[in-house]
Amino acid sequence: MIRTALFYPVLVLSTAVFSILAVLLTRIGGGHTVVDWIDRNWARSLLLAAGVRVSVRGLEHLDRSGPQVIVANHQSYLDVWALMAVLPVSVRFIAKRELAGIPLLGGAMRAAGHVLIDRKRPRNAKETLRTAGRRMRAEGLTLVLFPEGTRSRDGELGRFRRGSFAIALETGVPLVPAALDGGRRAYPPGAKRVRPGRIVVRLAPPISLEGVDPPSRDALMREARGVIESMLGEGGESGPRPESPGRATCSAGKG
Repeated sequence: MIRTALFYPVLVLSTAVFSILAVLLTRIGGGHTVVDWIDRNWARSLLLAAGVRVSVRGLEHLDRSGPQVIVANHQSYLDVWALMAVLPVSVRFIAKRELAGIPLLGGAMRAAGHVLIDRKRPRNAKETLRTAGRRMRAEGLTLVLFPEGTRSRDGELGRFRRGSFAIALETGVPLVPAALDGGRRAYPPGAKRVRPGRIVVRLAPPISLEGVDPPSRDALMREARGVIESMLGEGGESGPRPESPGRATCSAGKG
């Protein structure tokens, strides 16, 4: 209960502070470096308050300067912050447009370049995604997609939606499967209480989308799902391992 009592005030205060910083600093031309610093430290402050540590394996599979799409399973709200905290790339997320209406946070998401789509207007959403794809390629950004569409209620890998892979094909950049495990135990969907714990992020070798056409979307979806399911089968709560060039551990309070 003490951890929960700490987490929610930090959530509100940290979100307000970093949202204001995002809007102000991007207006004066801070660029990706500023956005990445804001996102990363916002995420780390929340993970620290929650008592959640994040370890990542497979960093060698990321292109640290080029564009890519990461497709990941989704167990908890903590997943977003875990990826922000540990990935050494410029990460942007796709989110529902309704988030734009949240005071401060909506403006910060737009300023940071996260992609807000209106699911009720498919044509507008498609054009938004095409624009985002062009920007990704031009600026070397990493776009994160959660193809389950929502957080898993039972911890099992849910059905993947085709739309995420249509988005990936629109971008034409490499697709990196990612498996996140541990978030559900720390902060389950629908829960109000947070518990200290650990999230393990595993990254697989990228899947090239060069020459992959829309009719191959279902095969791509099955391949990515199989890779993520296999990585989840490795287990995620075995304790810290020694760091290596492809494996790192984030203590949320580090700079």
